[in-house]
Amino acid sequence: MYSLTLTHLRFTVEAVTPVRLGGLEAGMRLRGALGSVMRRAYCAGDTGDLGHAAGCPVCWLLAANEHPGEERRGYALVPPPNPPEAYAPGQRLTFGLSLFGTAVRYLPYFILAVPEMGRGGVGPGRGQFVLRNVWAGNPLQNEFQPLLAEGETLVRLPALTVNHEHVTQAVEVLAKSLKGRLTLNFLTPTRLIQQEALLKVPDFGAFFARLLKRLDELDEQFASGAGRPLAEVQALQSLADQVRLMETDTRWVELWSGSSRTGRQTPMGGFMGAAVYAAPPEVWRPLLPWLIWGQAAQVGKDVVKGNGWYELVAPGWPRYGHWLEAPRTQPHLSPARLMAAS
Repeated sequence: MYSLTLTHLRFTVEAVTPVRLGGLEAGMRLRGALGSVMRRAYCAGDTGDLGHAAGCPVCWLLAANEHPGEERRGYALVPPPNPPEAYAPGQRLTFGLSLFGTAVRYLPYFILAVPEMGRGGVGPGRGQFVLRNVWAGNPLQNEFQPLLAEGETLVRLPALTVNHEHVTQAVEVLAKSLKGRLTLNFLTPTRLIQQEALLKVPDFGAFFARLLKRLDELDEQFASGAGRPLAEVQALQSLADQVRLMETDTRWVELWSGSSRTGRQTPMGGFMGAAVYAAPPEVWRPLLPWLIWGQAAQVGKDVVKGNGWYELVAPGWPRYGHWLEAPRTQPHLSPARLMAAS
């Protein structure tokens, strides 16, 4: 049984001065400001000391450097949908953070850090903003919960998580709507490496291999998962290799991330757009749970900066990303769950 859980948080902020997020650079700029605030406010040690890093929640969240190159981060950032180059004073924007498994215990660090990000400023000119509200959401159940309502200071604990039971239920809905074809819409740059080569086309087999590896490692690191048997990995990959790319309307986007600490530029470009794949129903069915999970977890390089966010598109299948796009003023959550969260 896949044991990972995931908590989606949506932050709505309002620009006080012009906030220049630079379009597709929004994710990296928000993550850069978030990291700076958390390290300054909550991390007092030497980030190069592995002993400190292993016990520091900020290093654990942001750097995951107890075993460099072998660990996943405990969160992913979801940038504002279709972000403009800049937001004018008074304009609101939303962005998301997804916390994996045990990383949810550090939720207060994130909620406290966002107002500090706004005070310190983000992007060129250090555009300032104020936090207006924070919501938790489960798109698969179409449920939403206010954690910090506008004008309030009390933060509620989230009662909503995405788990494998929700995914399994969603598979039944999606499987019925498929007619042999499934579209993947890559909403932010998706950067995949296969055998040390950069993929510039959305090959399904390569995409699925990276996705399954990411999901299994998240399960092991943040949910005490036992690891997927090799035979199951090979069986799923064999099915994924049977999926054919039928149509593609993707483009390659060059994107670079600068580090003020190292002074270096790191490539984080990837492909964006829609790709249509075809396979028989018996091939799709075992793959669907992991494709649905991937909408929540993102895939590829630099997911902490907003990369690798995609949606499945099929007739009658609701868009997963609506949890980030639809600000709500009233909770859409069962009374029992609201009582449990209060």
